[in-house]
Amino acid sequence: MIRNADINDLERLTELFMQLHRHHVEIMPQTFIMPEREWFLGRISEILNDSGHMIIVHESGGVINGYAVVKIMDVNTEDKRPRRMCYIDCFAVSGSCRRQGIGTELFNAVKAFGRENSCTSVQLGVCACNTDAVRFYEKMGLAPRTIQMEMRI
Repeated sequence: MIRNADINDLERLTELFMQLHRHHVEIMPQTFIMPEREWFLGRISEILNDSGHMIIVHESGGVINGYAVVKIMDVNTEDKRPRRMCYIDCFAVSGSCRRQGIGTELFNAVKAFGRENSCTSVQLGVCACNTDAVRFYEKMGLAPRTIQMEMRI
């Protein structure tokens, strides 16, 4: 089942946020460090209380197996055409539940949320070295829009 998260989901969301962040620490230790559990609890509480964000969850058997943190962003500057996008801040499926269609269901729910809010696109950022995530997003139909480049010195 796909639904919107609420404060009762805080503990499970914390576990999943920490799982995803641990993965980022493993693949990019030069960038990411692992904060204490309390940091995640605080951050998720902020998101749940922020009217500009929504957390969409996939739940099965009473357990949350994945989530997407999304926000609607309006872009209206003098040098670009106005547009409204559904931006994915964070997207994760529990490691033990991958390759079961949960990510696809979640992504479809994000697209539906975007359409319901008159968005013209879904956008996100993903680390290039996170090849599994890049492949998943390509399978969902996303393509690079901009490329951010870096040189370690």
